[in-house]
Amino acid sequence: VLVPHRPEFARLMRTILTMAAKDLRLMSRDWLGMFFIIGFPIAMAIFFGTIMGSMGDGESMSMSVAVVDEDRSPMSQQFVDDLVASGSVKVEKLGRSEAMDRVRRGKLTGMIAIPKGFGEKAGVMWLDAPTIEVGVDPSRKAEARMLTGIIMQSMGKLMFARFQDPAGMAPFIDAARSDIMKSDDLPESVRPALVQLMDSLDGWRKSWEQTQAQEKATAAGSIDAKDEAGNTGGPEFQLARIETVDVTWQPPKGSTQELVQRIRSKWDISFPQAMIWGVLACAAGFAITIVRERKQGTFLRLRIAPVTRTQLVAAKATACFVAVIAVIGVLVALGAALGMRPLSPGLLALAAVCIAFCFVGIMMLMSVVGKTEEAVSGAAWGANMFMAMFGGGMVPLIFMPSFMRVLSNFSPVKWSVLALEGAIWRGFTLTEMLLPCV
Repeated sequence: VLVPHRPEFARLMRTILTMAAKDLRLMSRDWLGMFFIIGFPIAMAIFFGTIMGSMGDGESMSMSVAVVDEDRSPMSQQFVDDLVASGSVKVEKLGRSEAMDRVRRGKLTGMIAIPKGFGEKAGVMWLDAPTIEVGVDPSRKAEARMLTGIIMQSMGKLMFARFQDPAGMAPFIDAARSDIMKSDDLPESVRPALVQLMDSLDGWRKSWEQTQAQEKATAAGSIDAKDEAGNTGGPEFQLARIETVDVTWQPPKGSTQELVQRIRSKWDISFPQAMIWGVLACAAGFAITIVRERKQGTFLRLRIAPVTRTQLVAAKATACFVAVIAVIGVLVALGAALGMRPLSPGLLALAAVCIAFCFVGIMMLMSVVGKTEEAVSGAAWGANMFMAMFGGGMVPLIFMPSFMRVLSNFSPVKWSVLALEGAIWRGFTLTEMLLPCV
């Protein structure tokens, strides 16, 4: 009783599909309508995707860096001054815990910790290189490499500053000579050569000091640090040992920062929004065609034919359903060509079917809010703009303020965007996908 006989059911479906194909052909002939269904969403997706992709591409002229000076010596102060003089960093002197916390929260690019004893070894090539701790979030690899280069440049300047201060070199030379004489690990054949080397270095220091005193100008014979840094003819040695400090910040689960970290492509945000605009255009377009065919008498002529009211409604619903699925499919294919990689194609297909089912119903509702094409068109696009404004069609959901997210729960667009994003980049499970789909 409930299921029609097979020949009758086949005839029924053939009638519905024939009328649905007619509606799709009519829609394809409306070039302006097709632009708003396909062309406008594609342009919107590419435009906003390009804008999002350009964010952060340009390197900032300077990085904000915290310096933790635990040595507090003249050499550590000179090292900090050299960092500032490079023009590539903005320095804030902070305590260790505060510096690490601000780097974790993204307030600063990184931190540089200067441990105690730094001034005793910095710039002296025959001593062990001083340790400098650097903390940069692992996601900012480019900044970490740049900061390491700036540190090495400043350490090179400290070495040249040592050589420009002969009086300050005397204690280091005397200490090195004493260590050589007391060391039990050095072979006796090597010890005299090292002592002679230190004596020669001390003689050079005294001669240099006398020259400076005679000329009474600290600039005489100064070494251009930049030129020396590019000279590869001398022996290689380590200016400093860089130790990485783990400052990775794990944002709260579900927070905006945590969601942003999941985005894998600049198209992940723009294409779900574009799909929704294509869906909205389909719903408004088919609602207007129903009013137009009713006004032009097309429905009346179809009713004279052996076609029931149910078949007419089913044909319109089928045509709109197919159009919505086609729009989503085209935009998914274009997004994939540009680099968008949905995490779950199966859940994306589920989301598309649920969205199409939903907006077929919305299309039917829009078609009866007025008796003229103008009235339905105005009401339909007014409702579309309202749903898009509160549902994430204009501003991405992850960037909405909290009160807007609460209001968005009343918009079908919000759940449609959430379902698409859940399959594309949010990583929803089937259970998590049930809420937006239902």
